[in-house]
Amino acid sequence: MIRKLGSVAAIALLSSLGAAEAQVACESLKGFQAPDLKITNATSATSPVPLCKVDGVIGKEINFSVWLPDAWNGKFVMGGQGGFAGRVESQAMSLNVLQKGYVTAGTDTGHSSTGRGIDGVWAAGDVERLVNYAHGGIHRTTAVTKTIINARYGRAPDRSYFAGCSNGGRAALMSAQRYPNDFDGIIAGAPAVDFLGITGTFSNISNKMYPDPKKIDTPVIDKAAREIVAKAVKEKCDALDGLSDGILGDPRQCTFDVKTIQCKSGKKDNCLTPVQVAAVEAIVKAPMPNGKLFHVPYPWGGEQTEADWGFWLTGAKDRVGPGQPSLAYGFSIEFMRYFLTQDATWNHSRTNLVELPKEMKVLQATLSPTNPDLSAFRGHGGKLLMYHGWSDSALSPFMSINYVDKVYANDATAKDDVRLFMLPSVGHCAGGPGPDRVDYIDALDKWVSTKAAPEELVANFAAGGGRKLCPYPKVAKYSGTGDGKSPDQFTCAAP
Repeated sequence: MIRKLGSVAAIALLSSLGAAEAQVACESLKGFQAPDLKITNATSATSPVPLCKVDGVIGKEINFSVWLPDAWNGKFVMGGQGGFAGRVESQAMSLNVLQKGYVTAGTDTGHSSTGRGIDGVWAAGDVERLVNYAHGGIHRTTAVTKTIINARYGRAPDRSYFAGCSNGGRAALMSAQRYPNDFDGIIAGAPAVDFLGITGTFSNISNKMYPDPKKIDTPVIDKAAREIVAKAVKEKCDALDGLSDGILGDPRQCTFDVKTIQCKSGKKDNCLTPVQVAAVEAIVKAPMPNGKLFHVPYPWGGEQTEADWGFWLTGAKDRVGPGQPSLAYGFSIEFMRYFLTQDATWNHSRTNLVELPKEMKVLQATLSPTNPDLSAFRGHGGKLLMYHGWSDSALSPFMSINYVDKVYANDATAKDDVRLFMLPSVGHCAGGPGPDRVDYIDALDKWVSTKAAPEELVANFAAGGGRKLCPYPKVAKYSGTGDGKSPDQFTCAAP
């Protein structure tokens, strides 16, 4: 790409010096020029560190920002975006990358959200926007950011990373599969691997929670019912890992059957009706239309917190936005209306899991990073660090496990370059009673630098203390002594 930042002599001098010695003035980057690019602003800032922020537009409407710290460490982290994107965001910011000296960048992936809760209107009939959201916006922003880095510091980044969770985790896997040379290392948290499975499952659950599309004020599973379920699960499964602490170390051990708390003999208190039992089973049992597995279930654990089942799956009147009682409801109805059917009257009573795979074939291929062959990414030394909370009520942790199983089945040596860490009782990306604070960027940087795959990580609790995380399929087993708040009380072992 061609750039103009002043005289040829100044650029030659810049290129000959290290980044610490030579940085062009931030405001001069307003004059940065490259094909299909418009810089709209370049301003200095002091928070969270002294930096230069460059804003611009790629092509017709891919808005982006780049944050370039004065004290640069020579590395770059592209950040992902949550949900349907629609605003300039870098999820890498949550990893304190600017404070560590990294350049970071974010994008809206080529569209703006209306801000009316979950918004899918932007996608209606617009293939370019769909492709930019799927993968093109991240790729193009990454390429532009690398040229801006070179323009400011006089050299390319020593290493380039990506960090994202949820939709950002999906974009992370998409980058590894479609653009294997963009990044040296990738952090993919709770990735939305399978848009077909996610959309169908969200629709199925929403239909069970709100069976009458004209009555979406109160879910079948209200707060009282959810608390009944949570109490029963805790009594049955909390101590299975050796600790009675409200944390399920491995919910695969929990064999609780919700039918055991179904009301019998006219009883109405502290039990669930058959309709409520069916709604819970829509969450914890895999959908099986015509006896065929459609998508993975959710494990037990997320029912205990408002932010998990309460916000994502059960909901309440207008909790997410007008006419959107839950995030599952909002994402699935907006997707079905504006990504797929182009019918603004579509509602969840029309959910058809048998026909959906055929109807979504093109969108699935465009949006879902399901390819287990990571040989091109791994071929140049690329490392993929994945993580997922065991109590994630947005995107089932079994989705990440299934994907990694396929990666390892495709090539057993992928274990050297692809690692998945499961976080006990942690919700979507973070939150919940479990330990959710992990220095993923330092772990990835060390892995890329030393080539030694991490054999364990430490996850800290918000209130102090921490636990050991083990690379899947290993699990962290409690030693039998201590309060479960110290990593040395756990060992990594086979499940």
